[in-house]
Amino acid sequence: MVKAMKRKVSMIVLAAGCGSRMGAPKALLRLPMGTSLLEHHVLTMAQATQTTKAAARGSEDPVEIIVVLGASADRARPLIPESARVVENPDFATGMGSSLQVGLRAVAADTEAAIVTLVDLPDTPAEAYRRLLEHSGTEVLARCTWNATPGHPVIIGRELIPRAIAACHDETGAKDLFRELSSQVLGIECGDLLPLGVSGNSDVDTAAEAQAHGLIVPTTGMSDHA
Repeated sequence: MVKAMKRKVSMIVLAAGCGSRMGAPKALLRLPMGTSLLEHHVLTMAQATQTTKAAARGSEDPVEIIVVLGASADRARPLIPESARVVENPDFATGMGSSLQVGLRAVAADTEAAIVTLVDLPDTPAEAYRRLLEHSGTEVLARCTWNATPGHPVIIGRELIPRAIAACHDETGAKDLFRELSSQVLGIECGDLLPLGVSGNSDVDTAAEAQAHGLIVPTTGMSDHA
């Protein structure tokens, strides 16, 4: 059972890239029924927090969801439920590291920990987020593993957020921090949550991979501006 939280947890979706290999920003991808991939992520996160909200004591809103946009932000913003907060990364072209910095800097002052995922990981189930939430704490550093392979989402405690921001550069995100503190990183196995042969680490970088996941790629091309 997810423990009651006295402070806020921020859940961040990084969706700022221009999708150069995709041919369109990944933030514009849709599920077969027409729902945006961004809305899918937000709703999955919200589903994961329902038990948390029911269990919380002394906090009206123990979880916030943040979406980081960049390329084609004007088109992606309407695809996001109003329950999520949108922040934009004007430097998205420099790589994912700058988007993670923007997302971590946007977390609320009372945030206990931040959970981070990538928009191009469509298979993450709500239970994976619940398992991370069970380990929330100001000094936690943990990540989901999929059949023993480290991946996303990850959770970073408040005390480590400044170090995570400093570790970001280019496309590496906070990999250097996880490498430096590898002995204290908690791996949370989630491979049992997906069907045999499916990995939570399966990202969608190309139009062919998106179509293999049943995702609809927008017909218009890339955008080089927010």
